[in-house]
Amino acid sequence: MLKIFLLPIFFSAFLLADSAYSQISDVPPFTGDTAGIVNGRPITRKDYTEMLSIVTGQMMQKKSGSLTGQEILEAHRKTWENLVNDAIVSDSIEKKGIIVTDAEVRSMLENDPPLVLSRQFTDSAGKFHKEDYLEAMHNPHNDSIVRILITVAKPEMQKQKFSNMLLASITVNDEELWKEYKDQKGATRKKFESEKEELRKRKLLEKQQAFFVSWFASAKANTKIIDYRTIK
Repeated sequence: MLKIFLLPIFFSAFLLADSAYSQISDVPPFTGDTAGIVNGRPITRKDYTEMLSIVTGQMMQKKSGSLTGQEILEAHRKTWENLVNDAIVSDSIEKKGIIVTDAEVRSMLENDPPLVLSRQFTDSAGKFHKEDYLEAMHNPHNDSIVRILITVAKPEMQKQKFSNMLLASITVNDEELWKEYKDQKGATRKKFESEKEELRKRKLLEKQQAFFVSWFASAKANTKIIDYRTIK
């Protein structure tokens, strides 16, 4: 049943993070219930505590012992950075009116399930048993689990939609590929034609990353951030 397979896997990262967090600090570095405000969006104590749990959990996975004082400080800084970045993107998504329906999320989960889900229905030979997976997804006994999956996956799909919209105008044509390629040792048109699609993928990714970094820097520069933390 989906209920058996998914819940422990789906929430394991959060449980691990909670365990790590308890070793480090129970007190977020600010008074009151708000860590800060980003474009009018409050970052709550709950937001901060949950993100710090995730960040410290990830850091603890790479260590055999407890985090040092410097690492704890870095965890707080990373937590704040993640929360601010998420708030900036969420604000942009809201302004653009990007909506993802439950039906869209369910369709994604059924037709292109995340690895963390598909792995639970993959046998030792590496075959994914989609029929069993879909049966579990449609089993009424698993409705509450599926609702949780949809709720958690929806924000990520919104971000993906926003990213696709933001980067839709970024293209790579043959002329710019050839301009870079032709000065390489042994470059020929024939060789270029055989390699250009792979080159296009790499160049497109490079341009998309550069565009997003530029967009985000501009968005952050125009963001009003109020920081109530005592650790900066």
